[in-house]
Amino acid sequence: MNSEFNNALQSNFYSLKNAKSKFGWYKCVYTYAIGGLAGTVWETFLNLARGNGFVYCSGCILTPFNFVYGVGAVVVICCLRNRTKPTEVFIIGSLGGGIVEYVLSFLEETILGTHSWDYSQRLLNINGRTTLPYMIGWGLLCVAVIFLVYNPFNSALDCLPEKVAKIGAIVIAAVILADFAVTLGALVRYACRNGGIEAFTFIGRFIDGIFTDEFMQLRFPNMHFT
Repeated sequence: MNSEFNNALQSNFYSLKNAKSKFGWYKCVYTYAIGGLAGTVWETFLNLARGNGFVYCSGCILTPFNFVYGVGAVVVICCLRNRTKPTEVFIIGSLGGGIVEYVLSFLEETILGTHSWDYSQRLLNINGRTTLPYMIGWGLLCVAVIFLVYNPFNSALDCLPEKVAKIGAIVIAAVILADFAVTLGALVRYACRNGGIEAFTFIGRFIDGIFTDEFMQLRFPNMHFT
């Protein structure tokens, strides 16, 4: 059974190799957007399943593209799309997913003084920043993405005229960059206000007036100050 599954996955991979498989910058943009949107839907669904009600989990202000999942999708495709063995993808994906989750948690706590997830009470956790079961989940997800999702996704993009695809990517990238700038500014001021640091520029005061603590608490319900 395992042999048949591996053969099916590898057959799917080789059909991809025979197609146009160039992964240009514009495909990275679409990958980020689709991965980020899928992450937002997934996290929102998880909160509903856990009885937490509707919690919008994009982690951004202007777009529905979850940054962690978007970046993760791009990294997975760029690093693993040419791997031919499911076991290899699983191992690299597990380790990579755990490392990314750990590093992002560390950077958030170091830079902003907040944390959006804490697995201290979870089984086999690593400093509360990731867990071995979650790492296994990342590995399985990478196998599914590389061998079952990437092929039709890449083929669909190749069906579009390259000029049209690039123009669309430029528009999406501009929106994502604007979202990143707005979200980062709002998060920095949110952390500063929590630390008692008053805004000393017009921009800071403008951000404080628009993105209040109440707004940020609703938009980032999982973010807690350490």
